[in-house]
Amino acid sequence: MIILDVKLNHIYGFDDFHINFTYPKKIVGSLIENEHLDGRERFRYKKAVILMGTNATGKTCLGKALLRIFRSVKESNEAILRELVSGENPAEFQVDFVNEGYTLHRIAGIVDADNVSIHYYTADIAEMDSYEKAAVKLKDRSDEVAGSFKKLKALVGALEFRFAYPKIESSLRLGDVKKNALLKTLRAVIGSLDPTLTNVSVAKDLKDSFVIRRRGQEIIIQEGRLLNREMLSSGTAEGIDVAVFLAAMLSDNGCFYYCDEHFSYIQSEIEKRIFGLMLERLGKNEQLIFTTHNTDMLDLNLPKHSFAFLKKEIAQGVYQVTVTFASEILKRNTDSVKCAMENDVFGSLPDDSLLDELEVES
Repeated sequence: MIILDVKLNHIYGFDDFHINFTYPKKIVGSLIENEHLDGRERFRYKKAVILMGTNATGKTCLGKALLRIFRSVKESNEAILRELVSGENPAEFQVDFVNEGYTLHRIAGIVDADNVSIHYYTADIAEMDSYEKAAVKLKDRSDEVAGSFKKLKALVGALEFRFAYPKIESSLRLGDVKKNALLKTLRAVIGSLDPTLTNVSVAKDLKDSFVIRRRGQEIIIQEGRLLNREMLSSGTAEGIDVAVFLAAMLSDNGCFYYCDEHFSYIQSEIEKRIFGLMLERLGKNEQLIFTTHNTDMLDLNLPKHSFAFLKKEIAQGVYQVTVTFASEILKRNTDSVKCAMENDVFGSLPDDSLLDELEVES
């Protein structure tokens, strides 16, 4: 599944928010291969996006909103969309995406505490179409849905997505992860973080469970939950979640991934290395959004359209969240994304002026 365009209004602090995941020109020599719909080379999309921003700019909430929208379709449950409503105004959203085949889908909705109104559009993606050309051809098929999420699910097809972060999903799915891949990934990731944790095996008596042994202790991962998290450091505990997510990328097919700040307690070099492994595992018609506070990630040799910066500022007395991609400002190959960010070219650095009041006068 590929997400191409998202609009959110009155949802989790997003008002008139818009983010687009397409790009106009082919990048020569890019480290990210196949940044286009398979079989449609002009239908280009940003395959991997590093999303940065200060606290409370919406990195987690963007994932949360997307998860609610896609879960409502996958589970044919409109009640999930009511969780988007957080104030007096109805929640509004519009998402353009590609799932199976060469069809551009658009789902638009207006949701309040009592009603859910859904509009559905599609367009065939011709061989020479870009996203923009296909979007012009979108036709309203809302009558075929007629308020039924089961009909919408049938038209859209099976959605494959995976979100990782405790604030977004309470546990990570293990049922669709290959056990051998997960064992290998667990040993590599948590063994790198804590060399005493290399004895990992499948639990014999527990369903969908793994055992990590250390000096007579047993640490249990059962059905995606770490049962005795207090036995591990914060970084190692996060590493287990990362390992499950990474293993899933070997198991899923045509999947959308959202990895949200899983490296708060993990060393910068390990985060960069694991992100590189994620890039290697991204398959055709897959996509990864990776949120982080780690500015060292900006040193990675990626296309500038892979770096996005959220910022929150006051507009007409109301806080507004906007997004800027590095490619919108930095046009030369020699331009440094990290240097631009440190000089606040993207307007994404926090305003620390209130801390001036705490300085002691000499």
